Amino acid sequence: MTAKQSAVTAQRTGGAARRQEPNLSSPGSALGRCAPLTALVPSASVQYEVSTGRADPRALAAVRATTTHPRLGADIVRLLDMVWPVLREQDVRTGHNVVIYRGGDGGTLTIDAGVEVFTDFADRGEIRRIFTPSGDMATTAHYGEYSDMAAAYGAVEEWCDDNGRRPAGVSWEVYGDWDDDPVKRRTDIYFLLEPAAR
Repeated sequence: MTAKQSAVTAQRTGGAARRQEPNLSSPGSALGRCAPLTALVPSASVQYEVSTGRADPRALAAVRATTTHPRLGADIVRLLDMVWPVLREQDVRTGHNVVIYRGGDGGTLTIDAGVEVFTDFADRGEIRRIFTPSGDMATTAHYGEYSDMAAAYGAVEEWCDDNGRRPAGVSWEVYGDWDDDPVKRRTDIYFLLEPAAR
């Protein structure tokens, strides 16, 4: 897949990215322990299974940037294109592409776009070792075009409303291996949750 194709497929509300390297772990692995609390939340065309549990941190090689929704897809591809050459050069064992969304002001969005790393690497320039959030989370898996993920986000938000849980303002996406068939493209979506009321 070319960078131009990636930029086109990556455009959506919330972001997306292409997968360039072989899969060394299944999508959704290293999530932490999922509690038995699960709910099916229907959208217009699909039911999303929303699960909760505790997210364990995942190490990433990532670049932080401020972007806007119209530029989001192109910026994710640009940032990942900065990270992958460094990891290849250092022969780092890698997993999936990951983007962390940290909110923003005035129409901007702060993101960390990077790659799961399972061995050490040396920081270079803007590329730093960071970790995905840890703590209580709600998650669902989306299969299909990145541009159609809004329904999956809506399912997690609906689950939060129905269960009295508040998102903590940080979410992240873990992109499964690229497939030319959109039905086979998996993206795991996570919302960090504020601690449950006691």
